[in-house]
Amino acid sequence: PFDIPEAESELVAGFHTEYSGMRFSFFFLSEYANMFMTSAILSVCFLGGWLGPVNLAAYDGNNLALKALSAGPHWLIAKSLALVCVQIWVRWTLPRLRVDQLMSLCWKFMIPLAIACLAGVAVPMVWPVAAGKLWAGFGVLCLLVIGAAGLEGRHEAKRRSA
Repeated sequence: PFDIPEAESELVAGFHTEYSGMRFSFFFLSEYANMFMTSAILSVCFLGGWLGPVNLAAYDGNNLALKALSAGPHWLIAKSLALVCVQIWVRWTLPRLRVDQLMSLCWKFMIPLAIACLAGVAVPMVWPVAAGKLWAGFGVLCLLVIGAAGLEGRHEAKRRSA
């Protein structure tokens, strides 16, 4: 699911058949380096980055071994490698989606889910101020998304019947 631009042409064209040897290896090296950097950013933003699961240095301030285990680059690397393994697992497990299938999934499920999550966060924040205006805007936005998904579904059905 992460390489959709190359998915349709990988059997007859693209870097899979155009390059061999070192050039081919540089493509895959850059791809896995990108996966590792993405995982490192995700682990810093959402998993605590270089911090360990327990602050062991707080128990004994003079023990250098506990200080080395409590925080350091090894935790960041371990968390990043765990996220890389999850990305590889998802990539090898799920079937590849075509571009039209991905657009259908996004319009019909992901965008309405994102709007519902946004409303779930926004409504409690501004409830006393402008609850009526917010709900009206949210309703219009939902109708627009549902209408766009319906148009996309009719276009897909018309294309299949032709």
